[in-house]
Amino acid sequence: MRIKDAINRVLWSEKDKSSFSLVIRDREKGSSNIPFDVIERVDNTYIYLKDSEDVIPLHRVLEIRKGKDLYWSRYPKPDL
Repeated sequence: MRIKDAINRVLWSEKDKSSFSLVIRDREKGSSNIPFDVIERVDNTYIYLKDSEDVIPLHRVLEIRKGKDLYWSRYPKPDL
């Protein structure tokens, strides 16, 4: 599943978006968490945040988490 599709699935299908977060690559911190509550929309290139001019390029998204559980990952774990 493409990242855009995974984000849209959470935004439009999940009742409790507050339990979801994006893990993104951060230049300064290594990685950061962005709660889904602050995501306004996504297009083919960027994630747009509510009440902000900040945008996040899709290529920076590493994972989507529901609480501590992995919901989607850019780098799936290999089967052992």
